[in-house]
Amino acid sequence: MRWHLQRLVLAACLLSGLAWAQGPPRGFWTVPGNDAAHTSWQKAETEITPETVSKDFKFLWKIKLGNGTAKSSFSEPLLFPGLITGRGFKDLAFLADAGTLYAVDSELGELVWKKDFQSSSAPKACGNIQLVPEAPQVIHFGAPRPAGPRPAAPPPPATPLPRAQRRVGAAAGGGYFSLRGIYVLTSDGYIHEQIMATGLDYAPPVKWLPAPGGSSFGLNMNDKVVYTFTGSGCQNVPDQVWSIDINTPDYKVGTYKAEKLSLAGVTGPAIGTDGTAYVATASGPVALGPDLKAKDWYTPSPAGKMLNASPVMLTYKGKELIAAAGGDGSLVLLDSQSLGGADHHTPLAQTATLAKSARRGAWDSLAGFQDKAGALWVLASISGPVDTGVKFAITDGPAPHGSIVAFKLEETDGKTSLTPAWISRDLVNPAPPAIANGVVFALEGGHAHATLYALDAGTGKQLYSSGDAIATYGRLGGMSVGDGHVFFTTHDNTLYSFGIPLEH
Repeated sequence: MRWHLQRLVLAACLLSGLAWAQGPPRGFWTVPGNDAAHTSWQKAETEITPETVSKDFKFLWKIKLGNGTAKSSFSEPLLFPGLITGRGFKDLAFLADAGTLYAVDSELGELVWKKDFQSSSAPKACGNIQLVPEAPQVIHFGAPRPAGPRPAAPPPPATPLPRAQRRVGAAAGGGYFSLRGIYVLTSDGYIHEQIMATGLDYAPPVKWLPAPGGSSFGLNMNDKVVYTFTGSGCQNVPDQVWSIDINTPDYKVGTYKAEKLSLAGVTGPAIGTDGTAYVATASGPVALGPDLKAKDWYTPSPAGKMLNASPVMLTYKGKELIAAAGGDGSLVLLDSQSLGGADHHTPLAQTATLAKSARRGAWDSLAGFQDKAGALWVLASISGPVDTGVKFAITDGPAPHGSIVAFKLEETDGKTSLTPAWISRDLVNPAPPAIANGVVFALEGGHAHATLYALDAGTGKQLYSSGDAIATYGRLGGMSVGDGHVFFTTHDNTLYSFGIPLEH
């Protein structure tokens, strides 16, 4: 029996490896904002297009998780397809409330497992859970062969480590027979690793944050270094950025304290291609090195009040740019190699003031994408009215409560500008936007019930509305997009799926 089981596991590993060798399957959304850069752009999407959304997009399923109203983890559901489980290959959506992690079959809308993390030592006022799965592994068989001697054949799959030898982060890349892990930061300050297919503990948790009960905002990961930040007045926990290196047995912890400045955004630090972490403070974005020491910063002049939005990393013409909140409610575009130039005050481009009050709403967020022609776009969800001095080329009526706004990067005579392109219809409590293949999804949190809209990414034209299909209002979290589907949760801890129905 054991020999037969080992053959089945090995066969599953080989099948999984073959599928992954062709590149990651559509549907990954592994951190808040989809990627380490927080773009909220699903680059691999093919089913969703302006044409299919107009014809075929619809409500698919919903599932109530837990009892009553759930405290927010400030994160959209995270997606990981193609996992090997006891019931075959599954595409899973992971989401959490204040004390429980859920794994849901993202095609069928069925609960696969849940894991409770109840801590008697952590105060209940602010505590929450944050998630980040292991990065998907990709083997590019079509890539050009490097010059020189032919590399040695990869070793066969390793046998699972004995339980006594396991530790958080010890089996990078699914080395333990595809028992891939998801890292979980709980309100008592511990980081856990759960087996994604089952929810079981892979290893004993590790203490990370010293003070229990403070809210954490987003997890992000680069080369097995995990980042988050804490604060916003909960349990007197200071506004502080944290990192933990799970590559090594000593779990080195780094920290950056914003001194008297508050940290902004709810998705945590964004990470650039060189591993630099970027966070938004009340006086502008700061670039942090691997040791979490500030190595660059941008401070608007005059400072004014800032929108409550995390920065977004965007690649354009070989350069890594940063979209961030500017002073007095504007948006700025910065060069990652020199934030704000020599004086730290000069952006590459800056919009006019979007909101004079610069209301620091919890839903304010940025996103970005490139269209098929290669043009770069920056989107923002804005709580409250946009200042009348900003003239958009395309509008959809008055928007006194909130909206999604779109800016297009344009270059003229060597100067870069963010040109107002379109502003959406009126949206009450607009969630962070998500983009896929020419479609922008806008979720109106609402007061009585939420509404999901699909908009043309180039014009803001409405392609779809969910009408009254969502029973209640949204919670503080965005949307994830994968394999023709859009996922989000409402304040009563119900997970919704809308999308293009799969053919069977």
